[in-house]
Amino acid sequence: MPGVRSAIKYGYSNARVKAMGSKLVGRGTLERMLAAKEPGSIAAMLLQTDYKQDVEKFGGVKAMGTLVDFVLSKNLGSESSKLISIAPKDQRHIVTAIVGVWDIDNIKLIVEALASNKSFDEVSRYITDSKYVGSGVAKEAMGTKSVDAALQKLMLQTPYSRMIKPALETYKKTGSVIEANSILERNYYLQLGSTISELMRIDTDAAVLIKKRIDMRNMLTLLRGKKLGADFQKISGSILPNGGMGAKKLEKMFREAKDIDSLVESTKAFDLKQALASYKASKSKPLLLFEIAMMNEIFATALRTVRHSVLSFGAIIGFFYMKEIEVFTLRVLIKGKDYGLSDDEIKDMISWLK
Repeated sequence: MPGVRSAIKYGYSNARVKAMGSKLVGRGTLERMLAAKEPGSIAAMLLQTDYKQDVEKFGGVKAMGTLVDFVLSKNLGSESSKLISIAPKDQRHIVTAIVGVWDIDNIKLIVEALASNKSFDEVSRYITDSKYVGSGVAKEAMGTKSVDAALQKLMLQTPYSRMIKPALETYKKTGSVIEANSILERNYYLQLGSTISELMRIDTDAAVLIKKRIDMRNMLTLLRGKKLGADFQKISGSILPNGGMGAKKLEKMFREAKDIDSLVESTKAFDLKQALASYKASKSKPLLLFEIAMMNEIFATALRTVRHSVLSFGAIIGFFYMKEIEVFTLRVLIKGKDYGLSDDEIKDMISWLK
């Protein structure tokens, strides 16, 4: 019976995911944080959550104004690593490939920091303690003092040598950090394609969730390109493969759209009506409004995946995205309070909380 096989295969991992999910910051706590008068009050509330150990490690409530990013990044890395360890052994490589996005993001951060002559201390708070490129490895790589040397070191120390090598060669030829990181990210998502294909056979909902995340990244690329007045050829190298919207469809959308408004209206992958209205009303026209709207929609999809995935791989991947959105939400809340934004302005950035 499939039910019995699923219970044997996913019983342990899904029980662990359920336990981890119970420790996510609840809606009630988030609403109390939103009502807080200052960032310090939010940090104090974190002591009553699963972030308690990390808050204490990084100096307690008084230090949260400057060190909250350390707390969030550390916790995210820790929870992502747990997902790898609790997944069924024959499927851990799938989880490793998916959460490997944090390794790639860390490598990109290292490259950008070195190119800007920034020290490890200046960027360490944004490094997620991922499986292969956590704080320790990142610090060693940045100790080389150059982009070339750092990438060469990371090729030797991580399983991403095939992804890093083309990025390094591009950087040596062009000196462009943007091009190097674009190639690195594209190579990661190319490799992820085989994982998604395997996942489609195991759990369609989980695969769709990953494709939706790729769609978000591609939409942001199109929006930035349209805002800068670039042609599609110039941004095509940044289009990521294996999303729900293929390259041809994305190109057609971009070429046919006269401006950002018409580009947003043409997408069916996300509901961006409210974000577009806010964008039109804004003087500064921030594309962040669209990113936030898409992140919120991914959160809603992840939440449905976890709720409807019983004894399945989907529960594991659903939790991964829920944890990511939780960290995103806490950053918005704390930074928003720190910058003096109103409750309504903050709530607009986390629309799922309305």
